[in-house]
Amino acid sequence: MSEDEIKTTIEKVLNDLGILGSATPKDKGRIMKELIPLTKGKADGKVVNKLLSDYI
Repeated sequence: MSEDEIKTTIEKVLNDLGILGSATPKDKGRIMKELIPLTKGKADGKVVNKLLSDYI
């Protein structure tokens, strides 16, 4: 997955959880629980985690 694809996936998960634009570090576990199955085997977890940090 490219960084743009990962960002799109992160935004979709945040939107689905209703926290797009208002995510906090406390939400990270809940977000990752939804995000990992969508990116596993397609993207490096470190990159996903780094990009997610831009949103929280």
